[in-house]
Amino acid sequence: MIVAGGIGLAPLRPVIYHVLARREKYGRVSLLYGARAPGDVLYQSELEKWRGRFDLQVEVTVDNVPMGQNWRGHVGVVTTLVGGADFDPARTVAMICGPEVMMRFTVVELRKRGVHEEGIFISMERNMKCAIGFCGHCMFGPTFICKDGPVFRFDRINPWLSKREI
Repeated sequence: MIVAGGIGLAPLRPVIYHVLARREKYGRVSLLYGARAPGDVLYQSELEKWRGRFDLQVEVTVDNVPMGQNWRGHVGVVTTLVGGADFDPARTVAMICGPEVMMRFTVVELRKRGVHEEGIFISMERNMKCAIGFCGHCMFGPTFICKDGPVFRFDRINPWLSKREI
């Protein structure tokens, strides 16, 4: 399960290519992607190409459709797509990247479906200054995003993800 919000699709794109290049090693694969508006959707031609495959579920949604824009896809936040995704919760590995609020609610939806915390990975991008754990600018709880991440297993970062302003 790959869930991306906004520009969070960019760092997950290599994961998609990795999975597609080794497709026989993976079971069901779902890509759920949300953007604010149709004009904000990244990699539109690639999304269409991926959607045309029979071995990959691709669902795209936008938060809203401005007047005058043409959109025939889902409308709503990306977390609403989790309920319709086809996956076995006991065997699922989820990779999530996007705004923190989106990641937080995506985890809630995945947990409702039975995905274990140990199978959920989130990318905690932060503005970094020194990139060596010296300045503390990217600290998240006791964790340095620059040194220890930016990708974390959810059970490791969960105590701090629900707190605001960390």
